[in-house]
Amino acid sequence: MKRNFYFFQVNYSYGKAAHLPYTAGQLSAYAFADKDVAENYHLERIFFLRDSVDSVMSKISSPFLVAFSTYIWNCNFNKAVAKRIKEKYPDCKIVFGGHHVAPGGGMLEECPYIDYLLHGEGEITLRRLMRSLIGLDDAEKIPGISLRTKNGIITNPQMISEECDFPSPYLNGYFDKILAENPDTDFMALIETSRGCPNSCAYCDWSNMKSKIRKFPIERVYAEIDWVSSNRVYGLGSADSNFGMFRRDLEITDRIVEAHKATGRPVGFQTSYAKNSTKTVFDIGMKLEKNGLNKGITLSFQSMSDEVLKNIGRENISIEYYSELMRMYNEAGVATYTELILGLPGETYETLVDGIDRLLQLGQHNSIYIHNCEWLPCSIMGQKDYVEKYGIRTSHIPLNQPHREADDKDEIPEASGIVTETYSMSRNDWKKMNLFSTVVQCYHHMGILQFFAIFLYEHGICSYKDFYNSLLEFALSKPSTVIGRAFAEIQRKLDDVINEKDAPNCVDKRFGNIMWTPEEYAFLYTVYESELFYEEIKDFLSEYFEDAEFFCELLEFQKKMLKHPFDEDFTFVCNYNFADYFKSIINSRSSSLTEEKCTVSVEAKPFLSWEDFARKVAWYGRKDSSCTYINRAKQDAVL
Repeated sequence: MKRNFYFFQVNYSYGKAAHLPYTAGQLSAYAFADKDVAENYHLERIFFLRDSVDSVMSKISSPFLVAFSTYIWNCNFNKAVAKRIKEKYPDCKIVFGGHHVAPGGGMLEECPYIDYLLHGEGEITLRRLMRSLIGLDDAEKIPGISLRTKNGIITNPQMISEECDFPSPYLNGYFDKILAENPDTDFMALIETSRGCPNSCAYCDWSNMKSKIRKFPIERVYAEIDWVSSNRVYGLGSADSNFGMFRRDLEITDRIVEAHKATGRPVGFQTSYAKNSTKTVFDIGMKLEKNGLNKGITLSFQSMSDEVLKNIGRENISIEYYSELMRMYNEAGVATYTELILGLPGETYETLVDGIDRLLQLGQHNSIYIHNCEWLPCSIMGQKDYVEKYGIRTSHIPLNQPHREADDKDEIPEASGIVTETYSMSRNDWKKMNLFSTVVQCYHHMGILQFFAIFLYEHGICSYKDFYNSLLEFALSKPSTVIGRAFAEIQRKLDDVINEKDAPNCVDKRFGNIMWTPEEYAFLYTVYESELFYEEIKDFLSEYFEDAEFFCELLEFQKKMLKHPFDEDFTFVCNYNFADYFKSIINSRSSSLTEEKCTVSVEAKPFLSWEDFARKVAWYGRKDSSCTYINRAKQDAVL
């Protein structure tokens, strides 16, 4: 009689969307490719969505082995379920793996209901463990495992596999049951075209697994893309750490495009691109953009500070090369976004502000994503000596995962550890840095005052950093205004993080039951009351202008270019070539502002509701700068 095996890789749902449990499927496919495992075990179920523990328990019967893939969004849930399983089925073996299983055997000491921990890559380790439990291997000799022995807890060194020719969970049917049982779910799938990362970035939980990159067989990659296209899978992502590093990635992109053309699926493709962005990445971006599949090309910096980069073991592309890439992407109309991490050791308020200012000067007007640094136990930053050396202090808060639905009844909340203090940054500094980054991300990259900031910089009137510092001062000193009310709420949320009460994300039921990042919340809050906002901000903006008539023209143009949910096609007259001027600068082309009468025409498609607008513009649209109409605006001279 076969032994019952269950696998948990649960996540939250995002409305109608959910992730297929790639890790659970991948490890199961490899394990059951072994004849002895297949003859002695039966995979009863892969759990992929959170549910009540009672509901989960009702779906489990006589388990012999239960595996849990553990990360930030399911660690506490996994522990609660594992504990209940052990209580009801004391002979069942419980194994935990994944990026939230810290090195060593500490979790075994903390959780007596867990029998084994798997560290690092899991295929070979899990298969050997399953063989050992039926007497065909010795668990104490398996690499990358922690377990209890008669001599206490032992942890064996990890082994990085040289192979990547693993059976595919898609092609071997491991997700067929999930698709059949969930006909109304829009699934998102992950594939791997390669595995491994040569970098050792201290904040990343791949950093302790530095390894050469191994390629998956191209035949498997193509077949998985075809499977995604022909099954009910909405979006596709790659779990690669450096997609675009190899020329064959262009051919993989071609296959994705072909699949999309044939079936309409996937509707988009997202991945982590090669860190030192190359011509290959540019060519990939062009192919995706041309076919409506681009979800933004990442031009990552993490920090613009040399001291920070040294502390985290990171090397950035040169400023000159970045500037050239920005020009290439902008001229080609390919959306890019630049990522920074707030709170890395060595960063100060001044270095963060100067870094953002530099990126704006270099032409990154599409999108900058500024993420709070999250402390991860498997990263180099997670090690005790690193924490002590750089004075790292964290705030432990409810899970910092925006865009999931707010659930006050979640019986097992998850947790995040946000770095809110280092040797170079106090907690007050952390709060100020968040407020400044929110101002820039919302009012510049989401378009609300972008044209004012660009004009003032291009004409030598005010730097970007001075403009947005002044805007922040205005917001904090005018609490009764639209921007003041938005930032009062954001300040409250940031204080909650420092005091370990809550995550920084904001909920406003006018825009759905979604947890928005602070900048997205500020954007939606401001757009909802945009007429009042622009009236209240008028005196602040007018101080930069001597020509009152020109100021009023620019203000009117800025207001009309901002998207609203119920806009329809419109045309208006300008006395300046604002549309072509700002479009040229945003797309890295030289341009002169001239006084000439012209009409500006905009094709605007109304949204179904504020909630629909919020999802498609503030959430999905940030990476391709779709918060304004500037790239749709058509300018014609009035003869």
